[in-house]
Amino acid sequence: MTERHTARVAFLTLTVLALAPPAPGQDIDLQDLADQLRVERAARQALAAELSAEREARRGLEARFAELESRIGRPADDDLEGQLQALLADVPQRPEPRSTVFPSAFNPRIGVFMDGTADFGNVHEKLDDDSGDRFSLRETEIDFRLPISAFAEGVLIASYEDAGDGEFESTIEEGYADVGLRGLLDNDSDTQMRVGRFRVPFGAQNQLHLHDLMQVDRPFAASAQLGPEGLIGDGFEFTTPLFASEDEDGLGQATSLRFALTNGEMFTGDEALLGEVAGAGGIHLKSGGPIFSGRASHFVELSSLSDVEFGASALRFLTDDSVEVTGGGEIQPEFLGVDATFRTRDDESGVGGWVVTGEVIQTDVDYGASSGVFPDGDETTRGWYLTAQRQLDASTYVGLRLGRSDVLTTDGDITDITPYVTWYADEFFRIRLQGQHLKTTGFEDGDNASATRGLLQFSWNFGAHQPHPYWVNR
Repeated sequence: MTERHTARVAFLTLTVLALAPPAPGQDIDLQDLADQLRVERAARQALAAELSAEREARRGLEARFAELESRIGRPADDDLEGQLQALLADVPQRPEPRSTVFPSAFNPRIGVFMDGTADFGNVHEKLDDDSGDRFSLRETEIDFRLPISAFAEGVLIASYEDAGDGEFESTIEEGYADVGLRGLLDNDSDTQMRVGRFRVPFGAQNQLHLHDLMQVDRPFAASAQLGPEGLIGDGFEFTTPLFASEDEDGLGQATSLRFALTNGEMFTGDEALLGEVAGAGGIHLKSGGPIFSGRASHFVELSSLSDVEFGASALRFLTDDSVEVTGGGEIQPEFLGVDATFRTRDDESGVGGWVVTGEVIQTDVDYGASSGVFPDGDETTRGWYLTAQRQLDASTYVGLRLGRSDVLTTDGDITDITPYVTWYADEFFRIRLQGQHLKTTGFEDGDNASATRGLLQFSWNFGAHQPHPYWVNR
C-alpha cells in the first residue's frame, strides 16, 4: 500500500469520525477531536505535496519531448520513413569490412592415417603368399576436407601403399565434391550428390577404408569377389532417403537408397578383379559403357540400446558394351549382395555390447569366348563372412570372423577362421592382434593346403579425422 493511499484512508476515516453523531450517553472529548483534525490536516498536506511533484514530473517530460521534436523536426504523422531517416542521421556509421572471409578459412582439415603390420606364420610357404614374415608400413592415407560453398564440401583422400622392396605406390583413392542438392537447386530435396572418384555403393565392406575395418584385413569374400582393393569408380553418386518413421516409444526406422553411375575402368586395372587375371595372362582389358551400382538399406531401432540394418546391393553394366578384351571378345560381369548388421549394448557407453555383421556376395561373369586366359561361357562364384564382436571395456574389443569364398577363374575356394583382439590406447592410437587359419580346396597342381599366421597391427592418426564407424562406441 502506497503512502498516498494510506493518507487518503486516514483522511476519510477522520472525516467519518468527525461527522458521526455521538452514541447515546457518550460524551464528546474535544482534545481527541483536535488531534483527529491535526492528523487530517497533515494527510491533506501530504496529498498536496504528492500532486505538486507529479505536476513537476509531467512538465519535465513535456519539456524533454519538445526538445526532441525540435532536434528532428516535427514530421507528418504518416511520414514514418522520414522519422526513421532523421533518427538515423545522428548515428555514427561503421566502415564496411574489406573481406568477410578470413585467410585461415581456405585451409582444409587434414587427417593422416598410418597403418603398420607385422605378418608372421607359414602362409607364404604353404599358399605361395609373399606377404608373410615381415613388417610393413602397409598404407598411409592423407585426408583433405574443406567446405567449398554453402552447399558443398571438397574431399581428397590420397593413398600411399607398400609395393615391396622399399617402394611405395601413390594413388587417389577418393576425390569428390559432396553436394547438397537442396542448396544447389534451392528446392526441398534431401538428396546428396558426389561427383568425382569414390568407393561405389555396393555392400558393407566395400565402403570402408583400410583403417576402418573391424579386422586387420578384409574378409576373403570381399577381396575375392570384388577385388583386393574393392570397387572404386569415377562418376556420380546419389544418396536419398526414401522413408522414415517414429513410433510412440520414440523408436524409429528409415530406408535410404544410394546409387551411382561410373566408368567401367574399375575392372581393367592391374589390381582390379579381372585386370589382375588378364595381366597375368599377357592380355589387356578395355572398359566399354557405364556401370550402375546401388545399395538399398533399411535401419530399425529395436530398442533404445539395440538396432539392426539390412542392405541389398547390385552392380552391372548398363549396356552390352562392357569389358573388352584385346584381340576380340567381351566380358560381362554382374554382382549381387545382401548384408545385415545387428548391434546391442548394455548402456550408452557400449561396454558389454555386441556387434554381429555378415554379408553374402555373388558374382556372375559371362566370358563368352574371349581368350584362353579366362574360362569360356559363364561362371558364378559366391562368398560369405560372419563377424561377432564384443566390447569388454571402454578400450578393448574381441571378435571372431568366419568366412568362405570361391576364387574367380578357378575351381578352388578358401575358408578362414580369424579371431582378433583390439585395444585403443586413445582416439589416435590402436593396436590389434589377429590370428588366422586358412584352408584351400579344389585347386589344381596340389595347391590345396592349410596355413596359420598371426598379424600384429599398429594404427595411428593425427590431425582432423572422421568419426569412428558406428560399431566402435567411443
